[in-house]
Amino acid sequence: MKNEKQDFARNIVRYISRLERQRRHFLDEHLRSYKLHGTMFLIILFLDRNPGASQDNLCEYLLIDKSGVARKCSRLENLGYIKREQYPGDKRQNSLFLTESGKKLLPVIRELLSNWREIVTKDMNENDQKELIRLLELMEKNALEA
Repeated sequence: MKNEKQDFARNIVRYISRLERQRRHFLDEHLRSYKLHGTMFLIILFLDRNPGASQDNLCEYLLIDKSGVARKCSRLENLGYIKREQYPGDKRQNSLFLTESGKKLLPVIRELLSNWREIVTKDMNENDQKELIRLLELMEKNALEA
């Protein structure tokens, strides 16, 4: 029984890790011409839904440290995809916004994510997909509470 639990835990980690690496590779390949890689596309999507968000908001959303978010934001700003505006009440904080160039990337990113979803859910029906999401959400909730 103990080996089954160990195998289960090992398999969960292995499959989730492999899927993430494969997704990252897929997106990096297709976004290379825009000079985007890693989680940079997530920042663009986040700022579309949350214009004026701070880097701290991004840290909470992406679950990465402040220096990592700062580097990614600087890169996106240098590429002309986002702009920073000083936060009205606190000169140490910046509000982040998409530029017109950043907004033009949204349909490209969304189409790629849709294509990826089609690839990984090819043999799943709608109920399978909903159940998978439910279970992954439960696992994430449990992990965050640990």
